[in-house]
Amino acid sequence: MATLVSVDSRAQFGDIDKVTETLKRFKDGGPKNFQIIADFDMTMTTYEITGTCFGVIRNYPGFPREFFEKTNAIKNEHYPIHIDLSLPEEVRRESDHRWFTRMLDTYEEQGISKSLIPEMLEKSTCRLRPGVAEFLALARDHSVPVLVFSGGIRDVIVKLLEREGCMYDNITIIANNFKWENDVFAGAEEPYITACTKLEVAKQNKYFGEVVRDNVLLLGDMISDLAMGACAQYKEMISVGFCRDPEKDGDRYKESFSVVMAGGNPGFEVPAKILKDIVEST
Repeated sequence: MATLVSVDSRAQFGDIDKVTETLKRFKDGGPKNFQIIADFDMTMTTYEITGTCFGVIRNYPGFPREFFEKTNAIKNEHYPIHIDLSLPEEVRRESDHRWFTRMLDTYEEQGISKSLIPEMLEKSTCRLRPGVAEFLALARDHSVPVLVFSGGIRDVIVKLLEREGCMYDNITIIANNFKWENDVFAGAEEPYITACTKLEVAKQNKYFGEVVRDNVLLLGDMISDLAMGACAQYKEMISVGFCRDPEKDGDRYKESFSVVMAGGNPGFEVPAKILKDIVEST
């Protein structure tokens, strides 16, 4: 396991021996028995609240100042609740849902256009973590299925991956689907996906019955992201959690995730090392 630490010293482990043994079995199974499930915002992208899917729209300079002020006030009200792991999950769930529906109302009032998404992205701080594009290319090269499971916006995710040249056929995206009428925002399809509703959404999605591989690498930045794997059909999992505030939440993350990327703004070296070890084992 020293190899994982060597690629990024910020990697921490709740049970290093268990991770070591699980990775050995992953390598024995090879890429044909391996799948990846990943969150998007602040997992595949950097820790930038202005660079999340919703931040891309909120901070677009082409919209009136009033739009930014209103959407930013909504964010400032709900985001602290969103990340406060000391609160009961039901409180966070209700706040996330209210945050989501209030944002939809502002988008409808503004009349945002789908065709503006590439420009919104270009002017945003939304960036893939270093190494994500190479990680996705390696998964494609070895036919490893990748599920991007996000409470963000599908159109934004697709456009960013297309821009970076890594929207491949082996990638499936489960995220909030916006409806558009003549290029103008017209609501979102239900069920809405937020950090606290991924389990309910997973239970309704056929992906988890169609993709059956013994070994799973799960990537997230919130403990609730572990629900992404609850409906997957697998035997063993290694989970990697990107922890924004290790002083406050590090112990909880180490109790929940196999590997914790603590502090700073880490790249994808550790997930990439796990994938590389598996594909090179054959």
